[in-house]
Amino acid sequence: MNSRALILIGREAMTLLVSAVIGSLVVFGLLRLLGGDVALMILGQEADPKAVIALREELGLNRPWYLQYLSWMAGFFTGNLGRSYAGGYDIFQQIVVRMVPTSLLAFGSLFVSILLAIAIGTYSALNARNVRGAIIDVAAQLGIAMPSFWAGLLLVYLFAVILGWFPAGGYVPIQEAPLASLHSLVLPIAALCLGSTAVKTRFVRSAMLDVMNEDYIRTAMAKGRTFGSAVLVHGLRNVSIPVLTISTLQLGSLLAGAIVLENVFVIPGLGRLLLVAVNGREVMVVQSLAFVILMIILVMNFLMDVAYGLLDPRIADKRTGAAHG
Repeated sequence: MNSRALILIGREAMTLLVSAVIGSLVVFGLLRLLGGDVALMILGQEADPKAVIALREELGLNRPWYLQYLSWMAGFFTGNLGRSYAGGYDIFQQIVVRMVPTSLLAFGSLFVSILLAIAIGTYSALNARNVRGAIIDVAAQLGIAMPSFWAGLLLVYLFAVILGWFPAGGYVPIQEAPLASLHSLVLPIAALCLGSTAVKTRFVRSAMLDVMNEDYIRTAMAKGRTFGSAVLVHGLRNVSIPVLTISTLQLGSLLAGAIVLENVFVIPGLGRLLLVAVNGREVMVVQSLAFVILMIILVMNFLMDVAYGLLDPRIADKRTGAAHG
């Protein structure tokens, strides 16, 4: 790895660190500004004042806000976020356990949507002037318009209820049975990646159409390559940039969709834990979950930004030049 790439990674890592600190402060502050007294939020407005005082002392809410914040942040590094007041479970351990199915669902759908979008978008661009390209374009429009939870219900009805190919819900831990786990996630991943695949397909199609008119495509054809081969060999690298761009922009909505679909398919991930915590007024659990989801988005943005620089050296040059300046 050359020095240019190392400078780019270092700069993006610093951006990640600063964003994480600012994000944690926002999450910590908003829950208190919007909800007021955390102890009252947990126990309810009609709670016994003595019980409220005791809970404040138990959770350390009687300390200055900056000590509460530092204690909370230290818990992420030491694995000690305390226990759920209503559920009684260890918050850190529960988040770690629930993160596995959520990660499989979110990142699995991201990976599948990128592969499908490149393949379908390229095929659509190569057939832009015939009926096959038009059909793909219409299907992409329908995919963009369809909400993920509605797509999930349709997939369950067709492939689980009518055909019986996949389970209608539930989750098998991947460490117990990897194949059964992936089988249980096929419908949720399909439902989640439907809309994102449709959006990326439009971007790939547009980028490929631009690539087809470039001089280097005609040069490759002059050297003996077919038109399709020239586009695939020389165009995919350029197409990967807009695909990464739109994938980065979709990360937030992808995780939001994963949270919704976990409740549709009864998957015990972060989304179901968040829903239970909100319904049970578990403020400390909601606070930690919000920060974990934020960190997932920030880390994925970091990886995407690094990938930009590795795929397109011009981006790395601009960013490292800005860092030196």
